[in-house]
Amino acid sequence: MRRMFNFLKVLLYPVATVLVPCKVMDKDKFKKIECGNLIISNHLSWMDVPYQMFWLPGFKRMLSKKENDGGKFKHWFVTNVGIIFIDRDKPELSAMRECINALKNGEIMTIYPEGTRNKVNRDLQELHSGAALLALKGDATVTPVVCHHKGVPFHRNYIGVGDPVNLDDLRGKRIDNDMLIEATARFRTAMEKTLAKLDYWVEHKGWKTDKKEKRRRKRLLKKQYKQAKKAAKSENA
Repeated sequence: MRRMFNFLKVLLYPVATVLVPCKVMDKDKFKKIECGNLIISNHLSWMDVPYQMFWLPGFKRMLSKKENDGGKFKHWFVTNVGIIFIDRDKPELSAMRECINALKNGEIMTIYPEGTRNKVNRDLQELHSGAALLALKGDATVTPVVCHHKGVPFHRNYIGVGDPVNLDDLRGKRIDNDMLIEATARFRTAMEKTLAKLDYWVEHKGWKTDKKEKRRRKRLLKKQYKQAKKAAKSENA
């Protein structure tokens, strides 16, 4: 599964740079995740999927509504790149178990808590509680990843990575409806906060500032390394 995903990512990367170009705010936050990660994302178009597939690091599994399942070949193909089909009205126990096990095994999974694409505007729709249930059952780190606007082929878009949602006080307790409501409310707050930060980042062309900062840090580390090497050489003299 992971090999198929990575093979397609490498194979289609040149196409993605042209068809779905994208800049990512705070991509480095992904490197700090040490356990299963549930990505909660807004959903504006089909292009949200390739944005995450190509421009965020790592192998990611995604949930898709059962209606998107097709013939035998399509089913074989999409399941072998990590897609899990789920019935939004009556989630099957086997699908839920597969999601929970994937998170417990340290995998990254994307879910769209709105349940369907937002065809009206960018404002978040009502969030469903399924994401909260998976996060708590799978003991996952929850990270908001939001898309700036509805994708248009061949035009650059932007996605932003937010700070993990704190669910520590809810873990280890009996999961009930009130807990799911509370967790879902925190998800909404985190997603809206990340969207606001992304708006500012895009308006001020933050990717250019980020690039300058990385160069500055690289120069500083190089300078520190030379100084340490020089000091060690003096001590050994």
